[in-house]
Amino acid sequence: MARFSAQTPTGVAVLELEKLVRTAVFKSANQLVGYLLQKTADQIDAAYQPKPGQHHKGRETITVGCTFGAFPIQRDYFCHEGKKEGYYPTDAALGLEDGNTPALTRLACLEGADEASYQKAEEHLRETGGILLSSRQIQRLVQRVGAAA
Repeated sequence: MARFSAQTPTGVAVLELEKLVRTAVFKSANQLVGYLLQKTADQIDAAYQPKPGQHHKGRETITVGCTFGAFPIQRDYFCHEGKKEGYYPTDAALGLEDGNTPALTRLACLEGADEASYQKAEEHLRETGGILLSSRQIQRLVQRVGAAA
């Protein structure tokens, strides 16, 4: 901030200032969302009643992406040995897709549909929101949930 104030204003300096402020604001917002979703995950896991045949296998950590960044969440994992299926109650309850919140999933799908290519969508998300999703991740999200998002 001091560097911005000490120099002659230019478009490049304003661009840099906005990126710095966005990063600072997003860091705080990301920490808050991470904290709130971890509390919610703990409540979901505590209330979950396993279905017949499901066994609790422990807690696992996932990195969750949101519009403000990414953060880790620990959540319970259940497995049905007979069906060879795994289930994360928290992921289902929070609507996570490939570890992304519904808001980030929707934004990625909108960008993927709006841009000429998934590479352009990746660049646009990075430039406008500081969101780091690869073109491949965007494509997978669009293919899986695009219409619903």
